[in-house]
Amino acid sequence: MTLDVFKGEVGHAYVCATKNRGHTAEELADMALNKIVFIGADVPDPIKEQALAYRENLRSVLVFYMRQAMLSERTTMKAEIMAEIKEN
Repeated sequence: MTLDVFKGEVGHAYVCATKNRGHTAEELADMALNKIVFIGADVPDPIKEQALAYRENLRSVLVFYMRQAMLSERTTMKAEIMAEIKEN
């Protein structure tokens, strides 16, 4: 009987916790960016500057749409609560 042994790395685990509140759009955008954009320590300066500019632009877009999603969720919840009140 042959045993196959597989080795692998999972990577790094990051935990972002809050106390008595949810995450802000900015915090969520930063978490997403940490998964989307990685800039190595040994990257040449011109490439690093371009990557940082791209990351900041992407952060602005993510924050905007996450705020829109939060507002949309509030609108949906308000409509559901109002519909529930009308039924009773």
